[in-house]
Amino acid sequence: MDKQTPFNFDTYDLKEELDRLRGKVKKPNIFIAGATGSGKSSVVNHVFGRDLTKVAAGEPVTRGIHQFMSDEISIVLYDSEGYEIGSDRQQAYADEVIGFVERAQTKGAAEQIHLVWYVINASMKRVTPLDRALIKQLNEATSVAVLLTQIDQVDVDELTALRQELMDVVPEEAVFQVSVAEELLNDQELRNHLDWERLVTWSVEQLDQSLQEGLLMEIHAESEAMLKLKRKKANRIISGYVASAGTAAAVPLPFADAIALTPIQVTMSVHLFRYWGVKANDDMLKTLIGSTIIPQIGRALSKTILLNVMKFFPGANAAASVINATVASGITWAIGLAINEVAYRNAMDSSKTIEQLLNSDFGSLFEQFMEQNPVTKKKP
Repeated sequence: MDKQTPFNFDTYDLKEELDRLRGKVKKPNIFIAGATGSGKSSVVNHVFGRDLTKVAAGEPVTRGIHQFMSDEISIVLYDSEGYEIGSDRQQAYADEVIGFVERAQTKGAAEQIHLVWYVINASMKRVTPLDRALIKQLNEATSVAVLLTQIDQVDVDELTALRQELMDVVPEEAVFQVSVAEELLNDQELRNHLDWERLVTWSVEQLDQSLQEGLLMEIHAESEAMLKLKRKKANRIISGYVASAGTAAAVPLPFADAIALTPIQVTMSVHLFRYWGVKANDDMLKTLIGSTIIPQIGRALSKTILLNVMKFFPGANAAASVINATVASGITWAIGLAINEVAYRNAMDSSKTIEQLLNSDFGSLFEQFMEQNPVTKKKP
C-alpha cells in the first residue's frame, strides 16, 4: 500500500471547504401564505431569528410570489404578497398560490414545495371560506401547517372555535398557536401556551431526512427542546463521516495516522460548526480547530489508543500498531459526538465561548464517548 501524503492543516483551505459544504446542503423550499396583515413576516423573523428577505435577494416567480434564496441561507423561502380580506383579488390570490404550488409539485424534488406555513390572524376571530378552501387544496399537494398568530388577542373559547373551524381541513396536530408578543415570550408559564417548538419539530419531521439539516441550520433555536432536537439530528451528519472513516481504514492503517486529525475529521468539525451556526469568521474557525481541537484530540488519542484501545476495540492489533475500520469509525464517532455536545452546551449557555468550552470539555467528552464505544452499539 502506497504511503499517503500527510495531512497538512496549515495549508488546509477552510473557505473552500465551507463553500463545498454549503453546496452540499439540500435546501427545503418553504412557502409562506396568508392574508395581508396575518403576521407572515413576524413568523419568519421569529423562527429564523432574522429577516431572511433582507439576507437574500427576492426574485419574482409570479406577479405576487417572490423567491428568496442565497448562499448565506440554507432554505429557500417563497413569500406571497397576501390579499385583503373582502377584496376583489381574493380569488386571484388563491388561484395564483394553488397554481404555483401544483406546478412546482410536478417538477424534480429540489424544486417542489416541501412545506407550506399558512398564517391566519387569530385576532380576526374567524377562518374565512377562502382560507379553508386554500388550505384544503394546498394540503392535498404538500405538507401544510396552519399558524394562528396573535393569540394574545383572543380568549380560550375564541381560540378553540378557530381550531374547530379547521378540523375538517387539516389534521389537528398541524395547527399551531403562536405569538411574538413580549409578555408571552418572556413569561415561561404563558410561553407554554405557544407552539413555536412544536411547529419546528413538526416541520422537521415532515421533511425528507436529506432536507432536515438545511431547516435546522437556519432555525433560531432558543429553547432547550429545540436545541435537543438539533443535537439529536446532528447524529446523521456524524454518521456520514463515520462511514467515510471506516471505508478509509478498510485496509488497516498505522496508529500514527490516527494521532493526527485526518481530513475526514477536520471536515466533520467544520461541518458541525457550520450546522450549529458558530459565530466565527473563516480565520477564527480555522484557529479554533487548529489551536483547540487538534491538540485535544492528539492528547486524548495518545492516552486512549496507547493505553486502552485494546479494551475498547477488540479488533485493534496493538502488536502490529495498526487500526481497522471499527477503530477508525469509533474514533471519528467520538470526535463528532464531543464537538456536537460542546456546540450544544455553547448554545444553551453563552456565558462561555466555544473556545473555552472546547478547552475545558472536549477532551473529557471525547474519552467518555470512546469508552461508550457507540460504533458497536445502536446509535441514538
